[in-house]
Formats: sequence, structure tokens, C-alpha cells
Amino acid sequence: MPNSTSRALATFIGAMLGILAILVAASLGGIASVNVIRGYASGGTYYAKGHLSAVAALRRYAATGSPEDLYRYREDIYAPYSDGVARELLEQTDIPIDNSYPFLVGGKNHPEDAPGIAILFRIFRTTPFFAPTVSVWREADREVRRIDELADALQRSWATRPGDSATRARLLSEIEATDARLLALEDRFAWQLGQAARYITRLLYAGLAGLAGLLVVLVLVLGYRTQRRLNLAERTIREREERFRDVADMAADWIWETDADLRFTYLSDRVEGVVGLPKESLLGKTRFDLVQKEGDASWRQHLDDLTARRPFRGFQYSLRLRSGKRRHFRLNGKPVFDADGRFAGYRGTGSDVTDEVEAQRAIADNSALLQTVFENMTQGISVAGPDLKMVAFNERFLELLDFPKQRFGIGTPFEDFIRYNAERGDYGEVDVDAYVAGAVAAARRFEPHLVERTRPNGTVLEIRGQPLPGGGFVTTYTDITELRRATRELQAAKVTAEAANHAKSAFLANMSHELRTPLNAVIGFADLMAEEKFGPLGDRYATYARDIRQSGQHLLAVINDILDITRIEAGRIELSITPIPPAGVVDGCFRMMRQRAVEAGITLRNEVPADAPPLHADVQRVRQIILNLVGNAIKFSPAGGSVEVRYVDTGNSHGLSVADHGIGMPAGQIDDAFQPFAQLHAGFGRKYEGAGLGLPLVRRFMELHGGSVTIASDVDAGTTATILFPKPVDTSGRAVSAAGGD
Repeated sequence: MPNSTSRALATFIGAMLGILAILVAASLGGIASVNVIRGYASGGTYYAKGHLSAVAALRRYAATGSPEDLYRYREDIYAPYSDGVARELLEQTDIPIDNSYPFLVGGKNHPEDAPGIAILFRIFRTTPFFAPTVSVWREADREVRRIDELADALQRSWATRPGDSATRARLLSEIEATDARLLALEDRFAWQLGQAARYITRLLYAGLAGLAGLLVVLVLVLGYRTQRRLNLAERTIREREERFRDVADMAADWIWETDADLRFTYLSDRVEGVVGLPKESLLGKTRFDLVQKEGDASWRQHLDDLTARRPFRGFQYSLRLRSGKRRHFRLNGKPVFDADGRFAGYRGTGSDVTDEVEAQRAIADNSALLQTVFENMTQGISVAGPDLKMVAFNERFLELLDFPKQRFGIGTPFEDFIRYNAERGDYGEVDVDAYVAGAVAAARRFEPHLVERTRPNGTVLEIRGQPLPGGGFVTTYTDITELRRATRELQAAKVTAEAANHAKSAFLANMSHELRTPLNAVIGFADLMAEEKFGPLGDRYATYARDIRQSGQHLLAVINDILDITRIEAGRIELSITPIPPAGVVDGCFRMMRQRAVEAGITLRNEVPADAPPLHADVQRVRQIILNLVGNAIKFSPAGGSVEVRYVDTGNSHGLSVADHGIGMPAGQIDDAFQPFAQLHAGFGRKYEGAGLGLPLVRRFMELHGGSVTIASDVDAGTTATILFPKPVDTSGRAVSAAGGD
């Protein structure tokens, strides 16, 4: 192509030189005038035609919101818009003139006219006869840009507020006003262009004599510059072809072309990565050679489009690859016709939409699953949209509220449900209209709500509403009739149990009081007899007296424990909290228990440091706790054993541990040991005395202190009971450590 172009240009220059002397004056003047008039006139015509077509498309788009009308507008407005860009480039003398050529061609100027138009514009743009025309152009370009801004506003209106017809009417009114101004400017431009053309013609004819001598040089220069432009055009075409190939190869979609028989003549490299076949194996084949699905409705429509030579968009089909995996593709195409209007084939793009199709299928499956769950829930569910119309509900909703299916469905206003309930008396004797208005007003606030309503048939419903992020709300209806019945029965049973417990406590308190009075007398007389205050007794009687005193004291301790438990249960015990030195209180308890320990052959060891931090507790109850724990340790330890009491600090709490090395107990019995009157060793023939109240009292006293008691034990390995009291808190809110600091 470059060589043939060069030869044609050389022939043209030779012929021009041969006839130069004869046609120089007439040809130069005629060519110049015709080029100027034809170039600018045709440009102005396409400018006006493009703007008028664009405005017409905008009118349709404002009315319908059709993307096709918007697309048509973008195509039509491109000519005047591109023409304006070309003039802006030409007015900037530091920009190469050939930068304007593509935009002049985009403005519907013939490619061969573009250089001449550009040169004449740059030369004459500031001359008196051409400057007014340029000024009109500038005004017209501003109006074109204004129309484009209004088109963008229309597009935003359709995208974000499709129901806002008032805004689009206002925008269309502005477009019409801008269109009127632009038409007036185009009329001025046509008139001024005629004036400029006539002025140029006169000027050219006046200078014919001077130009005749320069024509030879001009032809040579023109030939040279034309050759340069041709070379540049060829280079540009090559670059565009290379750019097209690069884009086609790098794009996620692939590009395809067919001939008139619909056989592939071109496929971009991308198709190989998608289909997994070399594109050479696909060239020369039709799409129907690869996929046989003419029976499908979508394929029949596709065949109809191809037969009618219509463009198509979004045609989707699937293909099983050699790997066995099925891929889904989407095609867009438009027919191609040659210069004579004969059908030459199709050209278009293809996309791999497998991920999209599979995602849509997964969404559909999930929706079906959710719908199944929705319909099988024990709760009734309803969903109202922002307009308070039902968008979803399940069968259970209709069943619980006795709504007839034939009357209520998707799209029924929330108000109709409320009115139906009010009219049949679900809300009692109410003013139906007022009640419905109030319920609808409350619903429009879209606030969370929880109510309990008893229907006339006795069904108790818990109704819970929750607003949705995009407006509207979802409401659940739960039948709690049985729950409420069970709750009432439970409350009645609780009242009965509390009354029985109170009666038990009163009985125990009264009986304990009645028992303590004679028991104290028995113990007192036994003391007198044991101490032989009124004369000596025989050894046997002295032993009997001591046994009576010991048994009486044991019984009195049991009665006191029972009284303590009943007072705790009745809430009649108050604590007097004071600092207690742990080592000292343990020593006091050991003195009280020493005789019992000696008789049992048990060694008592107080391992609490003398400087251990004080316990903040009720000293009487702490002493009672320690005596119970040490007494248990002595009771369940074999002769020769020992009981150790140690100080314990866990950080936020501290206290004491009482450890023995006796019979221990299984881990499964530890919780039972804290139950009143529990006898864990009944199987031993009641070898160990006690009423089973010691550990329950310890737990109750520790709970009153806000502390805890825990037991760690193994059979035949001993038991360790640990009591922990809360540490006092300093002004910063931190527990004081054993050392008294943080």
C-alpha cells in the first residue's frame, strides 16, 4: 500500500505540472472556494444534524428512560461535540495541527477535507471576516456541552429517582431552551460562513496572479506534505491495528467475526484460554457446528435474529469442554454490511459467564431452601415493605390469625389486615377507622415492638416486630398459649412451695425452741452430777452423767444448726463485718476443739502466718465455719492423723483451707455433701455421727459473705475444704494484696 500510494502521488504531481500553465488561475480559485464552502458547509450541516438528532433522542429518553435512546443520543451528540474539540485544539497553536484531524472526522467531516479545514481555520481564525464565525462556534460549543450536562442529569434522575418526573420535565425544558439557542447560533453560523466564503473567494481571485508563480512550489510542497500525511495515516492505521490486537488479546472478553455464511473468520487469542481449543480448530466453523441446541427457545430466537440480520445482545448458551466441565458464554453481535449494502457477516464479543450463572443458580437454590424453611416454621412470619404492603408471609401466619387465603395475598396493604381484625372484634369494641389509622401510623414509624395479644378464641400470641434496613418490617407471631398456661401453673406451684417452706421453717424454729429449753436443763443437771456438786457418785454413775452431758451438747449443737438454717432461709441473720486476724481465730477454734482432737488421736496444726492479712467477715460466723470444717476433719480422720489449716490468697480473694488425711469421698458425692441432712456414709452403719448440717451451714454463711467454699477430695487420700472471702477494695477499685499493696 505505501508504494502504490507513492506512485499515484508522483503521477498526480506530474500531470499537475503539465497542465499548470493552462489551469492555474481557474483551478486554484475554484478548488479553494469549493473546498472552503463545501468543507465548512458540510461540517456545519452535520453539526446541526447531530445536535437535532441528539435532542430528539433526549426527548425520547426523558419520556421513556430507555437505554437505547440514551445510547442514540451519545452517538448523535458526538459529531458536534467532536467538532468543537477539534476547534479547541486548532486554537492552541502549540498543539500539532494533525491532532485535530480525528476530531474533525468525528464531526462528520470527510477525512480528506480535515487537513484543509484545519489549515484554513488556524490561518483565518483571527481574521475580521472569520472571527465572528469562530465566536459563534464557541457559543454553540458551550450550548452543546450544556445539553450534554443536562443529558447526564437526566441519566442520574432515571438511575436514582425513576419516579421523579418533575425533575425530568424541568431538565427537558432546559434542553428545549438550549436547543432553541443552539438553532439560532447555527443560523448565524450559516450566514456568517457564507459571508466568510464569499470574502475568501474574492480574496483568492484577487491574489491569483501572485499565486500563479508559486503554484509549482505549492504543488510540490503539497505533495510532500500529502505524502507525510499518508505515511502518518498508514502508521496510525498500523498502530491502531496493533492496539486493537493487543486489547483483544488482553481483554476478559474475546472478539469474533464471521463471514456471510456465519463461519468464524477471526477469533482473538482470548478464546483459546476460555474454550481450551486452539482457535485454528474453530475458524471456518459455525457456532451451530459446536453446539447443537436449535430446539431451545433461546436458540430459535437467536436463529431468527441471524436470519433477519438483526444485532443481538446477551445471547447465552453453554458448552461442555474436553475437560468435562460445562462453561456458560454470553455473546453480543451486530451485522456487518459492505459498501454496497450486502451482508458480509457478523462481528461481536463473547464473555465467559460461568461464575455468574453458577452464582445465580446457587442463589435460586438458597432461595428455594429458605422458602421451604419459611413455610415449615412453627412461627407465623410476615414481611411488609416500605409502602406497608405485604411482600411475604407463610401459611402459619394465616393459620394463627385466621386470615382467609382467598382474601389476603402478596401485595395486600398492611391496613387491610388490621381492618379485618378490627371489624371481626379481635381488638374488642373499638372505633374501627380510628384504630386502623392509629395502627398504620405506628407501623410507619418502623420501630421495634413486642406485644402479647390474646385472640377471642383464647390463643395467646407473642407478636415481635423488627424494622428492616431498607424500610418496612418483619413480624413474627408465636403461639405461647401453652407456655402461658405452664407459667401460671408454675407460679401457683411456686406459691404453694414457698408456703410449705415457710411452714417448715416455722415448725423447725418452734420445735427447736421447745427442745432447747428442757435440753438445757438436762445438760445443766448432768454437769452438776458429773462434777459431784452434791456429793460423790459411783464411777458408773459419773460415767453416765458425762455421757448424758456429751449427748445433750451434741443434740443442742444440732438444734442450733437447725435454727441457723431456718434463720438464714427466713433472711433473719445479719452479719457484723470486722477485720479478723486469721491466725488468731484459728488458734481460738483449736483451743475449743483440742480435747476432742486428743480423744480422737488427731494432731491440729495451725500453719496460718501470724502476719496474714485480716479477713473482713463476721467473727462469730467465721468461728462457726472453722469449727464445722475442723470438726468434720477430725471426725473422718483415723487416729494418728493430723488436720492442717493454711492461709490461701488467690488475688481477688483470700481465706483458709482445712486439710485432713482421712477417708475422703468420691468426686460425685461432693455436691451431695452440701445438701442439708445428707448422710454420705450411711452405708457404714452410721459409723460417723452428725445430722448432715455442717457443710450446708458453711456454704450458707460463705454465700452471706459474698464468698465461696469448695471441696477437693479423693477416697482414702483425705479432703481439703477451702473458704474464700472477697478482699477489701481500695479507692482505685483494686483488690488489696496479701502484702497490703496492689
